[in-house]
Order: sequence, then structure tokens, then C-alpha cells
Amino acid sequence: MFKNYFYLNRALLELRDKLIGIKIYEVFTQEKETLYFHIPTEENEFRHLVISINQSEPYLIIKDEHRKARKNVANFYSDLLPSEIESVLIAQDDRIIKIKCSNFYLLIPIRGTISNVIAIPENGEPEFFRKVKQIDENELISELISHNYNALFNLPNPLANGQSLDELKKTFSYLTKDILNELKARTSSDDINLQKDTLLRIISQINSDPIQIFYTNDLSRYVFVPSGFISLSRDSEIYEYDNYQDALLKFLAVGNKLSREQRLQKEISKHIVKELSIYSNKLNSLQQRIDEGSKEELYRKYADLLLSNLHKIKKGMKEIILDDFTNSETYKISLNDKFSPKQNVDYYYDKARGERINYSKSLELYKAAKTSYNNILDIQKEFENCDELSKLISLKEKLDLKDSKVTEKNEPQMKFRHFIIENKYHVFVGRDSKSNDYLSTKFAKQNDYWFHARGYAGSHVLLRVDNPKEGVPKNIIKNAASIAAYFSKAKTAGTAPVAYTFAKFVTKRKGMEPGKVMMQKENVLLVKPEIPNNTEQIEE
Repeated sequence: MFKNYFYLNRALLELRDKLIGIKIYEVFTQEKETLYFHIPTEENEFRHLVISINQSEPYLIIKDEHRKARKNVANFYSDLLPSEIESVLIAQDDRIIKIKCSNFYLLIPIRGTISNVIAIPENGEPEFFRKVKQIDENELISELISHNYNALFNLPNPLANGQSLDELKKTFSYLTKDILNELKARTSSDDINLQKDTLLRIISQINSDPIQIFYTNDLSRYVFVPSGFISLSRDSEIYEYDNYQDALLKFLAVGNKLSREQRLQKEISKHIVKELSIYSNKLNSLQQRIDEGSKEELYRKYADLLLSNLHKIKKGMKEIILDDFTNSETYKISLNDKFSPKQNVDYYYDKARGERINYSKSLELYKAAKTSYNNILDIQKEFENCDELSKLISLKEKLDLKDSKVTEKNEPQMKFRHFIIENKYHVFVGRDSKSNDYLSTKFAKQNDYWFHARGYAGSHVLLRVDNPKEGVPKNIIKNAASIAAYFSKAKTAGTAPVAYTFAKFVTKRKGMEPGKVMMQKENVLLVKPEIPNNTEQIEE
């Protein structure tokens, strides 16, 4: 309600005595939609009149201590200053403020998104704080000048004009919903004269009553009302002030605190839901892998049988049927027709070793994921009992949530698919030609591993190496290669060749098509296109 015409009227009457006779030396802005008027006195060298035309929080207040920022500052009305304030007025029928100075005057219409601060000199062109878009500038100024201004508290005179309450609403647009709700709370009578008398008492209270600030469940927010208002429940500590300025400063403070609490609650809740979903999916996936059991013995059996029957295997064969005389069983073993007999044997020994490591790692990952999942559940319970900003801030720190950083204007916003292998190794996958280029030439560090499906169109893939002195295990490199194959035209193949090298050996010459790069050195791995079981997707 602090934006209501009558409270704005009261604010100007309170500010009037503090402003008349004071000189304005400088006007500047250092934040969006807010102007600072430097009005120093002998007691307060850094005193400023602050005018906000933000549609949610329009106000005028005096700050006794405000220091001008050193950068990102723009000055206004410099040719008109210094100038002494002679009068502070308000339109009799609208939220328009007029501040008369010795050689110019300010018109300040409070009208939502088209609010403005306009300096009109005695000789010269008007200067607008905000560019006018919806209406011609001259038409706007003519309309603003046409109003009658005074330095009084402007009560409507409903008894003199004989209008009904509905007619009054149309005549006096500043009879806002909160005032009319208070009227309904005070009287249910249909007597128009009683309604008008009650309405005048309500408006008079806005002018003279102490101002109360409290949280109300009726509106789910803090309110700024006269102490005599009865239409709203008081559901928090009540702050009471005799003057508008002190009340407004408190109202803005508690409102900002509540907004921050609500933002933190939303941020933390979103993070908890996301983390529970991630760990739940991970636990289900790992449990499925564990339930399947280890195939180490089977793959080793295949390798042993192939080794003992090496003379029967010919390059180009896709499968072979062999008898195991130790248990009288027959096995049909798939072969890679491009491999030599020895390579097929090595392939199954590698698979057996990989299966042992993978199964053991799955057990470890399941245990770690279960612990993390339970920790998040504990934090969720703690969050449900958080009722103070300090507790929310502490919980945010506990979750290690970082504040979002502002991206530099020249820094393109590029999003990659993001995976993490074994809860440690980060893999980034380009989404298109543009992001592939950015990933390979700007985002990559020289000791990162770079991957691309060989002979197939596909995404550029990067395995981040945070510590070059710490070697990356071979299975991690193969996992990253599998991801590169998966995000390529070789996705449906049984196996696919993937080229990889250090990112420092990947270059892009001037004139090359988007998504095209050159490798100075390369190695090749033959892998299955897949998202490995030990890999978790962080960013879609």
C-alpha cells in the first residue's frame, strides 16, 4: 500500500521541510530505474534524495549516507545544476510529483512501466531519465502540466458532489482495492452516506496514523498499512513507525529479506529434488547391474577356449562353437571378423578384466550413492524445518550451491551435454557445429583429452583433465571414447573406431566450416557406442 496515492501524498508532506531551500549539486544513476540527487548539508556531506521509478517499488526517500559508485555511473541534468529546491508538490488527482527548482522543475509521474523523471528547464528542451516509447513526449508533458498541484493532503470530497460509491471509484482511481477492502471490513451497511464517512476516516488514517508493517497470511506477504486497519490478519512481529520514511525503509528491508528467503527456498528445493532424482536413478541402474552379476568367469572361459583352439579360428569368422571338456558344455562365442585370432582372444581377456573392475566398482558406487542419497534425505528434513534466512544460507553453504555468475557480454553462452564418470571424471559433449567449435577451441584446456568418432559425423567430446600430473586410467579413456561413438552416426554399430588426442593438438584453420577441425596427432580405439554403466549424466 506504500505506492498508494495517499501515502505518496503523506511522504511528500514529510519530505517537504527537509528539501525546500536545499541545493541539488549532482544527479546520477548507478542502478536500473533509480536516480540519486546529491543534496549535501553541513551535517551530512553524502546525503542524497533517492527516487525509484521501478514499477514494483516506486518511492522517494532521503539517505543521509550514500557514496557514489566509482564505475557504471551515468549523470543527468548536469547543465541545470547546481539548483535550489523551492517547492515540493503533488497533483490533486494523480500520482505525479512536481519538484520546483530555481531554474527548472521536475515532473515525476508514477505510472508503472512508463514512470519517469523529467527535467523541464526554463529555457531549453526537456530531459527524460527514461526514454518514452508508448506516447509522444510533448503530449506527455502537456498532459502532466495540465494537472493542478499543491502541497496539501488531498482528501476527495464525496459529500459535495453527491456521487454513489461506484461513481466515486470511477472518479477517484486512487481508491484502490486495499482501501475498498478495508471499507467492506468496517461496514456492511448500504447507507451511502455512512460508506462515504467511513471512507473519509480510512483515508484520514493513511495521513495521520502510525504505519504498521507485518506479514499477513491473507496476502502471503508483508504489508504497509495504517495502525487502525482491521481488514488484514497480523501473522508476524509488528513494526510500527510514526513517519513514512522510516516505515518505508523497514518495509523494503523485510520485503527484500522475504524475497531472498523465497528465492533460497526455491533454489534449495529444486536442488534437493534434482539430487534425489539423480541418486535414485543411479541406485536403480547400479542395482540392476549388480543383480546381473559378474560375467568375468564367462568371458575368461571364452578367452581360455579361444586360446586353446586358436588353430580353429580364421580371420573373418563372426562366431565359433567350441566344446569345454572340463564340464562337457558347448559354447557359441561371437567373434569380431576384423580381428585376428589372437586379437579375439585378447578382447575376451580384456573384457574379463574389465568386468571384474566394473562389477567391483559398481558395488563401491552403489554404496557411495546410497550414502549420498541418505544424506540428501537428511538435508531435505532439515530444509523442511528451515524458517529463518540464516538457516537457509547455512543450508545453501552445506549443499555447496554457488551463486550464478554473470557472463561477460562477449562470452557466448554455450551449453554442452555433461557427464561424470565414476563420480570424478567430467566429460563434455558438443550439441551442434557451433558448440563443437566452442568446445574444441575455447572451452578445452591443452591437456584435456579430445575425442571424435573416426570416419563418422558426430559430436566433439572432451574429457576434462584437472590435474595433468595425475594419469587418467585407460578404462576412463575408453568410457569417454564410447560416449563419443554414441553421439555420432556410428551410434547403432556394434563397435566403432574413435580417434582421440590431447586438446592442444586440435586446431581450426581460418575458413574451415563450422564443426570442422584438424588433429596433428591421434590414437584410435575400437569401442562399443554407449553411455557406460559407471557414467552419470549431469546436463541434458
